[in-house]
Amino acid sequence: MNRRSPFLVGLLGAGQMVLSATAAAGTVLVLTIYFLADLPRIRQLLYRLIPARRRPRAILIGDEMFAKVGGFVLGNLLTSLIAGVSTYIWLLIFGVPYPLLLALMVAILDLVPIVGSTIGGIIVSLVALSVSLPVAVATVAFYIVFRLAEDYLLVPRIVGRVVQIPATVTFVAVLLGGAMLGIIGALIAIPVAAALRILLQETVFPRLDRS
Repeated sequence: MNRRSPFLVGLLGAGQMVLSATAAAGTVLVLTIYFLADLPRIRQLLYRLIPARRRPRAILIGDEMFAKVGGFVLGNLLTSLIAGVSTYIWLLIFGVPYPLLLALMVAILDLVPIVGSTIGGIIVSLVALSVSLPVAVATVAFYIVFRLAEDYLLVPRIVGRVVQIPATVTFVAVLLGGAMLGIIGALIAIPVAAALRILLQETVFPRLDRS
């Protein structure tokens, strides 16, 4: 009777987890594109559900929320594109196999805040090990540098100015979203947190201050 080694079982489990995460992120990406395309009609439908006397105020708050969410989505797509293109160029330079497939995977995983680029970097570094140990080590260093650049340069400039939520809130939101809805929850956690922040500032806090 053939028995799989613990290493092989662990490798297969990790591969299934990565494929599942990539598929979920890809699904959210497709849905996001459709959402952005239909956004004007969605907004009109939602506003018509609000009583006419409250509609002007609701439109002002809603437009700001949609702007924050849309800005985050577009900024996140841009940073993911940068991650994918950078990965593709790096892999071509060092002759790592499947550069286009790996670059696409990194771009999709990078949509997941905080942990996405790290997971992608680990996978690519393991594949780079098939070329040589120095190439794998260099790839690890490349992703460490890229992660620092993403966290301290790209995300603050591209996404941070739009969303404007503290880093601690971002981290907690991603953890809660991931715990409740898995990979999809982690993907939508930050725009949901940004929308809730606007709702609290524009409706709840002013009422509490007047009470």
